[in-house]
Amino acid sequence: MNDRERMILKSIIKHYLEFGESVGSRTLEKKYSIGVSSATIRNTMADLEDKGLIVKTHTSSGRIPTSEGYRIYVEELIKIRDISAEAKAKVVEAYNKKMNQLDKIFEETSRLLSKISRYAGVVLEPAIRQEGVKKVKLVHITDTNILAVVVMDSFLTKNLNIFLETPIGEDEVESINMLLNEKIKNSPKIFTLSDLGEFFMNTDLCVSEELEYENEQIINEGKLFFEGGTNLLESNVSDVMKVIDRVKLFNNPNDMKQIFSQFIQTEQYKDGEVNVIFGEDLDIAGLEDFSFVFSVYTMGDAKGIMGIIGPKRMEYSKTVGLVEYVSEEVKQLLKKK
Repeated sequence: MNDRERMILKSIIKHYLEFGESVGSRTLEKKYSIGVSSATIRNTMADLEDKGLIVKTHTSSGRIPTSEGYRIYVEELIKIRDISAEAKAKVVEAYNKKMNQLDKIFEETSRLLSKISRYAGVVLEPAIRQEGVKKVKLVHITDTNILAVVVMDSFLTKNLNIFLETPIGEDEVESINMLLNEKIKNSPKIFTLSDLGEFFMNTDLCVSEELEYENEQIINEGKLFFEGGTNLLESNVSDVMKVIDRVKLFNNPNDMKQIFSQFIQTEQYKDGEVNVIFGEDLDIAGLEDFSFVFSVYTMGDAKGIMGIIGPKRMEYSKTVGLVEYVSEEVKQLLKKK
């Protein structure tokens, strides 16, 4: 594209993002100070249409951006806008609380991303299998359920629910707690979350076969934190089937987790960089009209995801800036621990 095409494409997208309607050459000439006649703008729009970057609507002679036009905008034309002082204050206030539990940090992050963007906030916790364990406190909940409060070498904590096949009392839980911490203390190598999982599987606690897989998932795979799904259901409600697809998707954590996990299984996405994926590229029913703005982050030997799901017609500069700011704050927060 030449400079004139870039300017006109950017103006068409800016108009569509702000007003949700097509725009014609005369409006572009009057409103966006492009510096050429409406006839020249018309010719340039025809060239952009030939390139598949804009398309004529059925209701007028105006144009709206195509998905390919959005891609060009995001990759080449967008300027990341710093988030407002008010939004920064909300982030700083949230993270100034004494949070050393991973679940709380990531839960708060998904809430912040959703609240400030008014879309949906997503955080996928890293699958920190090899993170070192400093000590564990086992809490007897019921005779078949124990809460394990795990203090890691980073002094962050993680809570695990352990389900038992054989009922045990509080005294026995305390004995197992002492045995476990002695094992951690005398381990010739770093005692990891994976080792903790093996301990529970190999002791006389003997979780049932039905719950064994669940316990392995809890210990070895990061949790998904998803906030603000109703914000997405309220957009584009004219298509009932799309709404149904979205409800099914947002109410199935495993499916949601599978979607985001694929982004950390490739070297394409680097730590700290903000990326934009369009819903139609995911080939998932219910997400065709959305975009996912996200950043990958690393903790120990594992990677996680944090980001925002919103309508394709979102204000990308503001959303990209928010994800960039929050992901950097979380990175610094995790380093302090």
